[in-house]
Amino acid sequence: MEAARVRQTVQKEHTQQNHVHNVAPKKKRYLVSLKLNELLLYVALMIVLSAAVVFVLNTKLEAHEYEREISQINYEINATEKEIDELTTEVTHLSSYERIYQKANELGLKPNNDNVKVVRKYEK
Repeated sequence: MEAARVRQTVQKEHTQQNHVHNVAPKKKRYLVSLKLNELLLYVALMIVLSAAVVFVLNTKLEAHEYEREISQINYEINATEKEIDELTTEVTHLSSYERIYQKANELGLKPNNDNVKVVRKYEK
């Protein structure tokens, strides 16, 4: 009987030790109290950071819009230059001597070499 009591006592101690090891220690929680000045400072900091982010995003958006406008204007300039080149080629063709001579013959006009005056286009 004595041996049985010793075994029970040892088992109780062993189970109590296991029970103590299985229980997680409680963490102490500390509440941080902020003073009014600190709270206002943190709120002001968050507002400033938010305003800075909005400003940067707005600036990037405006830059993107200006780049789009610039590319649109460059496209229009290129189209206009192409049209000017085509019109210049057409003017050169229409003002050629051979074409004018051909149109004059079609209209029944005859060249009179005594009535020809030479006009210089760009005289300095």
